[in-house]
Amino acid sequence: MTRKKVLIITYYWPPSGGAGVQRWVKFCKYLPEFNIETIVLTVKNGTYPIIDESLLDEISENLQIFYSKSIEPYSIFAKLTGKTDKQVSTPTTAFSMDGGLMQKLGVWLRSNFFIPDARIGWIPSTFLKAKKIIKEQNIDVVVTTGPPNSTHIIGTKLKKWYPGLKWVMDMRDPWSQIFYNETLPRTSLAQNIDKSLEKKALKAADEVIVVSQSMVKLQQSIYEREYHVISNGFDHDDFPDHPKTNKEQKLTIKYIGSMTEPAIPYNFFSALSALDPNLRSKISVHFFGSYNQKVHDVIDEYNLSELVSFKGYVPHLQAKNEMSSADLLLLVIPRSKHNQLILTGKLFDYIAAQRPILYIGPEDGDAAAIIDKYKLGICFDYQEINPIQEFLRDAISKNNIPYQKWETDFKNHPFSRYRLTEKLVKLIE
Repeated sequence: MTRKKVLIITYYWPPSGGAGVQRWVKFCKYLPEFNIETIVLTVKNGTYPIIDESLLDEISENLQIFYSKSIEPYSIFAKLTGKTDKQVSTPTTAFSMDGGLMQKLGVWLRSNFFIPDARIGWIPSTFLKAKKIIKEQNIDVVVTTGPPNSTHIIGTKLKKWYPGLKWVMDMRDPWSQIFYNETLPRTSLAQNIDKSLEKKALKAADEVIVVSQSMVKLQQSIYEREYHVISNGFDHDDFPDHPKTNKEQKLTIKYIGSMTEPAIPYNFFSALSALDPNLRSKISVHFFGSYNQKVHDVIDEYNLSELVSFKGYVPHLQAKNEMSSADLLLLVIPRSKHNQLILTGKLFDYIAAQRPILYIGPEDGDAAAIIDKYKLGICFDYQEINPIQEFLRDAISKNNIPYQKWETDFKNHPFSRYRLTEKLVKLIE
């Protein structure tokens, strides 16, 4: 059987870190097992909010990787404000209107002039580089993955140039309807242009992948066509066969990942604060990642600074080890429009860590449905405070935490990267 050749165009690639990067690093790991050759085109001079050098070890030495240059607005803004590229591109701060005039001006310009996003400077050189690769490498299929959605603009241009080329559009998040757009000072003109670009791409793509069933409904409301659900997942190779034992003498709760302002779990902090001091002393909360300044402000407001520690970003394998040694893993879905469809990548790593999940978010959301279906923990709405208190009391005094362990081979779990790659192969072929 002829080996298909697939060009994957992705802005985020190691040493960039984060769940979005791991999605395609893992697909590239397993696609060769299905007789598909992958070639990657990524950015040479990208501005990344997270750096994870350890992800470079995940890449096969046989994988061809090409690079294209980008004009990076975040780098320019960093020089004007005296900040680092990481500081100005981190989501917890990049979309925040808190700060001085320069910060507000930067967010306004990013919202209304850089459409669909601040990576538009990557489009010209990447389009030209992709054309060259397609011709020289005899590419059968092109995959674009976003965010950034500028990547899909490249796909739209390539499809117009090569009408017979198969284009698969991978939407890891909504485009015009992504939750943080609600907080941006966007004009009606900017919103209309953004949605027009999205519709144009959705119309041109041969196949469109989304990450949840609710996202299918959202995208159908924007442009009616067929959508395929391939969720995020976990790599069974990244996790120990058995969860590690928590060495602390306390109920250890961990949250791994960044936290934007809409994701601050006020009810969780309120419930912790209202617990009897003796019970509070038996709880330890650890946050790993980058956080909006208001997270720290809320913790100070509730006098929880002695209870909560911030560890900063850790490489992905270390993060997975931290998950595996927790008593509880905190999962928060941002309070925003269409948040029912959010299936954050950390949910699937939490599943593989085989530790109970304490979920805060919409009770009718896709994430809550998965937790309920597989009996992975307990779910609370944003308004619930007393029920969280009761749950924490039981967890401490009775060790009563609802959870059902997955008993069979994790490679064949519905959310394993291997099984998800099988679904992707069907679309490619």
